[in-house]
This record gives sequence, C-alpha cells and structure tokens, in this order.
Amino acid sequence: MTDNPTRERILEVAERLFAERGYNGVSLRSITAAAGANMAAVHYYFRTKEGLLRAIFEYRAEPLTAARKTALQAVLDDAGQGPPDTRRLLAAFIGPGVRLVDSPEGATFNRLSAICSVDPDPVVRNVVFAVHDDVARLFTDALRQACPDIDGVAFFVKLQCVFGSMMYIRADNGRVDRLVAAEDARDARADPGTLVEHLLDFLTAGMAARRR
Repeated sequence: MTDNPTRERILEVAERLFAERGYNGVSLRSITAAAGANMAAVHYYFRTKEGLLRAIFEYRAEPLTAARKTALQAVLDDAGQGPPDTRRLLAAFIGPGVRLVDSPEGATFNRLSAICSVDPDPVVRNVVFAVHDDVARLFTDALRQACPDIDGVAFFVKLQCVFGSMMYIRADNGRVDRLVAAEDARDARADPGTLVEHLLDFLTAGMAARRR
C-alpha cells in the first residue's frame, strides 16, 4: 500500500474496522490499538480521523478512477459525433467497482464505500463523493448524451437507480440472501463478471424504458 510500514498498517486496520463498524463506530484509539501504533503516528501521518478516512479513499479510488476513465473514454471515442452506447457506458462505470470483489481488499473497500456513501454524517459522505466526483460527472454527462430524449426529472430518477443498484451490490450486506434460495445467492456471487452482466441487463432496460 505504501513504503512506510506503520502508515500502511494504520490504513489497512482503519479500512477494515470502518467497513465492519462504520466510521462513527470506530475510535482512533481502537485503530491504533489494533494496528500496534500510537496516537502520535496517526496525527503525524493523517492529522485527524477524517484525514485517515480520506487517505484510504484516495488510495483505493485512484486505480478505480483510472480504469473507469479509460473505459469511458473508449466508449466516447468509438461513438464519435453520435450518441454513445448506453450499455457500454454503464459497463465502463459500474464494472470496475463491482469486480473489486475479486480480492479480499477490494471487497472490504466495496463495503466501506457503500457504508460511507449513506453515512448520516455529511463530512463522511463528502469524503466519498469528492474522490469520485470527476469520473462520476464524466459518466453522467456521457449517459445524458446517450439518452437525449429523457426529460431531466426522469434522468435524475434513473441515475439514482443506477447508483443505488451499483452501491447495493457492492455493499453485499446479505439482505437479499434472506429472501432467496441460498444456492442462488451463492451462484450469483461465484462469478462477478456474470453478476455485472445481469446488472447491466437490468439497468440498460431501465434507461430505455419510458413512462406510459
């Protein structure tokens, strides 16, 4: 994660604890105790608890943002002067995040992202939103180009559904497991690529749907 073992250990422990208990459910003292560090080290490297959270998101978001931007730009380049393909735009933005579940670290960051994105504390939400804003605006602008005939209110609601579906799947909080057969939930998680394709089927149809 970094070339500084103490800083790296604090980041890893904080990420795990925040993902398990939520930002406000974890104290700096509990982080330092679990990381075998002291408060002085946290203050030296991150200054505040908010600074620690921001450092986690900045580190994890950098490769995710790069992958999204590259994929989105490819869709826009292929479209030329015409409207970009809706499904490909959705895949470019959603796919890299959902596929983080392929690694334990990625799965932890997915849970942390989902938890913090709905945290009641606006400071926490702002940390999450800020690291993703640039690529999210690129995606939103491109999706608007792909769907020029949707009015502003409908587009807002559909975009809410896109982000909501993506974050709920990334959170993987077990709610739907209680409602379906255990083997179906297990099989859905077994292949993140297929999971993404199912999500794209649903969201692409939703973007194309019009009120009667």
